[in-house]
Amino acid sequence: MKKTSLALALLLLAIPLRAQSAPPPAAPGQDYQEAVKLAHGGHLDAAIKKLEALRQKENVATPMPALSLLGALYLQVKRPQDALAVLKPLADQQSAEAAVLYNASRAALAVGQKELWLSYLARAAQQAPGSPASRDLGFVFMRQGQIVEAYGLLRRWAANNPNDSEARLAAASLAIQLERPQEAEQLVLNQPQDDPAIRLLRGRIQMQKGDAAGSVALLEPLLAKHPQGMELEVRRSLAEAYLLANRPADAVKVLTGKTGNHPALVLLLGRAQHRAGNAAAALATLKPLADKLPADPSTVGDPRPAAGIAVEYGALLIEGGHAAEAVAPLEQATRLYPTSRDAWQTLAKAYDAAGRKDAAAKARAQAEQIALAGAHPAAPPKAAAPAPRPAAAPEPQQPAAPALSQDMQEALRLAAQNQPEQALVQTRKVLARAPNSPPARALELRLLLGLNRADEALRITEEMLRKRPDDPDLIYQRGAIQMARKSFVAAEKDLRRALQLNPQQTGAMNDLAVLLINQGRKAEAQTLLQKVLELNPLDQNAAANLKALQGGPGK
Repeated sequence: MKKTSLALALLLLAIPLRAQSAPPPAAPGQDYQEAVKLAHGGHLDAAIKKLEALRQKENVATPMPALSLLGALYLQVKRPQDALAVLKPLADQQSAEAAVLYNASRAALAVGQKELWLSYLARAAQQAPGSPASRDLGFVFMRQGQIVEAYGLLRRWAANNPNDSEARLAAASLAIQLERPQEAEQLVLNQPQDDPAIRLLRGRIQMQKGDAAGSVALLEPLLAKHPQGMELEVRRSLAEAYLLANRPADAVKVLTGKTGNHPALVLLLGRAQHRAGNAAAALATLKPLADKLPADPSTVGDPRPAAGIAVEYGALLIEGGHAAEAVAPLEQATRLYPTSRDAWQTLAKAYDAAGRKDAAAKARAQAEQIALAGAHPAAPPKAAAPAPRPAAAPEPQQPAAPALSQDMQEALRLAAQNQPEQALVQTRKVLARAPNSPPARALELRLLLGLNRADEALRITEEMLRKRPDDPDLIYQRGAIQMARKSFVAAEKDLRRALQLNPQQTGAMNDLAVLLINQGRKAEAQTLLQKVLELNPLDQNAAANLKALQGGPGK
């Protein structure tokens, strides 16, 4: 056990136990006080002997603080079995204090009783949120993939323990996974900036902030010199930075022969080859893993890499005129990651190209349902190229979209048949029964914009924002409505606020890019569109606008 753990134990031992129905234990006496002094002086064996002798005294109840201290000292001298024997009866009491629970958890872990360890650890962390128990539980959650829970514990611990570099590094890494670059940046401040792990995090932070050049500048030297075991992550991060900087050929160079058959790296290499214009190489890269996609979704931890490979591979097959071959991997992608809008949209294209129109319509309806469940607003105004409603990047581990009612399906059918007035009437029937239905509310707003009733759409959105003022999707929605109303200053303010709250909101990036293009601010618009395509290479809206922007006059 660490010295900090012993210090915590000794500190909390002075806190009296809560009232119990049983008689209170004996108060600590002279023997206990002497044992405490011996322990603080580093004479652990002598302290243990003093406490053991106290336990063996006849007709004398051993004070609970003395038992707790004895268990802690047993841990210090690597006698976990003895520690658990002493601490378990104390920890099993409902009134057990945090120090007892924490030491009992460590003893249980040392003897291989993992369920008991986690039970005691969770109780200790709940009782003492700022204790080492919360730190340990944060790392447990991190290993189990419970990112949000882990981040909450480790961020709090790191804020109160700025010299704990391991915890700060872990919390910063979790912040990156949660797409909170500003928080990650705060966590790595005052850390050794030349430390390779810190430099890697800083590179990823700059990437999430949209600073491709800054990210590349941090990561290129790290690729040349890095500790053993870090190479794959450095290559992955640098390749992503190159793609963000619209340098796909450099991304290909970094990854070729270095993916180690890691699905996420293979996918990244395939995307880089595709964007570099080498479809044949991209197909060859992705095919081995596309041929071995897992059949059972339950065997996959994070479904995004496998589904991403299938979608990218399927898109390449469609482009090459092999749509029929694309159907199988794309169908598998929708089974692996059923809430991926990209997977359903690409599958619909494959069905269309293969002449399976009914199946294509169903796939498109599923993609639309997923989009509506995310409450994304209507299409932005056209810019340099036609701008269909943006396709959002797949979001991690979203719950499956709920099944649509018959009335909602009818509303979608009417909208698809260009009957907006009838679709709006049908949608409002749904809202009369379910006022908080995200798909119905999103469709209502889209129809209102299509009918040039932007003021009405704005009123509805403002009402929703009064209840959820910091919801990035609603703020993005209001920005799109303000664009339709030609209130461009207000629109830009909302779109930038939405991206501040959710830096990977591709719809807001698309709309802001359109606004900037129309105002002649093309450099920033190009950066935004490139980032959209990095997050979602199949976003046709962003691709068309970027192509028109790069090919137009006054680049």
